Amino acid sequence: MRRTVRTVAGTCLGGIARASPNCRKKAMSTVENHGPLTVLRLEHGKVNALDLDLVRALTAQLHDIAPARGLVLTGTERVFCAGVDLARLVANDLDYTEVFLTELDALFQTLFELDVPVVAALTGHAIAGGCLLAAACDYRVMGQGRIGVTEALVGLPVPPAGLEALRFTTGDRTAGLVLSGRTVESEQALAWGLIDEITTPERVLPRALEIAHQLTAGPAETFAAHKQMLRAPARDRMHQAATDHGPAVLDAWLAPEPRRHAAGYLAGLKTRQRSTGPGPWG
Repeated sequence: MRRTVRTVAGTCLGGIARASPNCRKKAMSTVENHGPLTVLRLEHGKVNALDLDLVRALTAQLHDIAPARGLVLTGTERVFCAGVDLARLVANDLDYTEVFLTELDALFQTLFELDVPVVAALTGHAIAGGCLLAAACDYRVMGQGRIGVTEALVGLPVPPAGLEALRFTTGDRTAGLVLSGRTVESEQALAWGLIDEITTPERVLPRALEIAHQLTAGPAETFAAHKQMLRAPARDRMHQAATDHGPAVLDAWLAPEPRRHAAGYLAGLKTRQRSTGPGPWG
């Protein structure tokens, strides 16, 4: 099968959205075409942390996959995605946070509403925003690693669209996952509905491609119709939550105490890494 590969560059944003003329562009993701399928691989720093650059690059790629019959979203060997880049978040001003949160939640919704089959190949840890990206997909294959939403521990509320994607995937388990901030290994994640299948690390991507091929066996129009009907209630809740809860979530992300808590969590994380070695965040 013929495969083509291209990289997607970010824009080295400083502050909100202004690129420095001296900044060096770097690849944020790799796009591989496997026949009718597209593989979108996150390759941003050590742990694929979500900052405004990566969010915009991924959003642009999702809008650009129309010719593909299906999508496989994957990461690097150790980490699928470690969630929000807290270091960048707390280092930037409130304008950055407001723009970032708005575009991050739009990314979750865009991924959730894609008409084509979307399979997450979880090659490693999927933490916080990484877990929400996986939840927005149609099917999740995982090897070794931990998965869960840690926003309660960080001190920043889950974005509305991300929470509705998680609720669609995990149902009655959602409240416990969100309020505890707990992460679990793949076996527990399978039992709780966070993932759909476990395989060996080297088989994660091949198996995800197999599933994507199976989901594209019938007419694209039929799959899209079924997917949109099945997801319509969650999609409607996303739109309503943006109005009902979006402002309060944004206020919390901008408020001094949650930001101090997030900074303290980040500092503690760095201390734990120095004392115990790399954890889920690298």
